[in-house]
Amino acid sequence: MDFKWIAVMVVGIVLALFGMNKQKQGAAWGQALAVVGALIAVAGAIMNMTNFFQAGSQGMAREKRYMYVQTKFLGEALKSAASPSKVCVIIDPNNFVDEWGDELAQPRQSDWLDGVKAGLGSSVEVIPVYPEFHIKKPANADQVMPPMPYTMMGMRDYKKVCEKIKKIKPDAVVNVYQFPMEAPLPLALAELKGYKIAFLNTSADRELRAAFQDGGAKGAEVVASALTKNQL
Repeated sequence: MDFKWIAVMVVGIVLALFGMNKQKQGAAWGQALAVVGALIAVAGAIMNMTNFFQAGSQGMAREKRYMYVQTKFLGEALKSAASPSKVCVIIDPNNFVDEWGDELAQPRQSDWLDGVKAGLGSSVEVIPVYPEFHIKKPANADQVMPPMPYTMMGMRDYKKVCEKIKKIKPDAVVNVYQFPMEAPLPLALAELKGYKIAFLNTSADRELRAAFQDGGAKGAEVVASALTKNQL
């Protein structure tokens, strides 16, 4: 919201109302003033909305850049600590499947995944892994409201993702999605014991500090973590 253009809009409205009032009183110039005031008000409104959408676009661009920089840092830290040749990246399934769980013909672009790849370098094989789900699609699927996108990975789905990772046998793991909400971080990391891991985190809490201090004794060895909230 740009108060400068709001002020212009208000001035235009005042002029239009004043002109209309004078026109009613018989002043010949009243109608002209009312038209000019209306045009000024419309111009102010248009400029205010234009600035609003530009600000929203710029904010989105900053957020995308932040996402990319976050995960590039994770990739660089993991490359320095583990020198991997193959890395599994736990990622949002909505980048690869639709609301019904069917594979997309063309995966959606992900700034988080792109950042990891940039941080690791082109010589490292990056394999996305994500929770799999399937919802029976009705015959008239194009005429009904689709189900809500997959938003929360439970412990059961997380364990399946970890099993998939163990079959792939990567050198390290990056989690740019989430850990199970119902499980404490040490328990989630225990599922990937033996691997070095870097991940996004929502807060710098006691569990996170404990995970770093564990050093891989009870769970995955934490190499790096980055806050998901833009605090710049």
